[in-house]
Amino acid sequence: MSNVLVILAPGFEEVEALTAVDVLRRADIPVQTCALGDNAVVPGSHRISVVADRSWSEIGDPDVLVLPGGLRGVENMLQSDALLHLVSQMDRRGALMAAICAAPLVFDRLGLLSGRRFTCHPCVYDRLTTPALPDPAVTDDRFITGRSAGCALPWSLALVRRILGELPPTLEAGLAMPF
Repeated sequence: MSNVLVILAPGFEEVEALTAVDVLRRADIPVQTCALGDNAVVPGSHRISVVADRSWSEIGDPDVLVLPGGLRGVENMLQSDALLHLVSQMDRRGALMAAICAAPLVFDRLGLLSGRRFTCHPCVYDRLTTPALPDPAVTDDRFITGRSAGCALPWSLALVRRILGELPPTLEAGLAMPF
């Protein structure tokens, strides 16, 4: 079973982060949120604060990394050498990673999107070195990307499918939508 870590940077997009956490937990996949910063209470982009499960010093060795969007949160991720190092380290070991909205900018900064199919929010198209697709969610090997907050559910379900190989019947009955 995969150990999933969802990064909460100040200014994260609440719908994206919490949909991923909720869907993963419904699928009985171990998931923890982690504050990027010194405070366990992390303010989201719409002034909804969330108490992270772990501090940065407690991240351990996750199998899967999830980066929610929210432009201010992504800017905070891009300014974090520690986060960029973690993403690079996870890439080197071939870990599964997911990003949505503006968060694929983190992968792009590290050159991880070259030659990959991916999606992201149109507001960051001009900041990418590789063109994005307009799809709601895209899985390319071990990278799962989502377009925006409105696509958080299909993106989260794609992540569960990639981890488990399929959706658990109870999750599929309760959340899955025909895509």
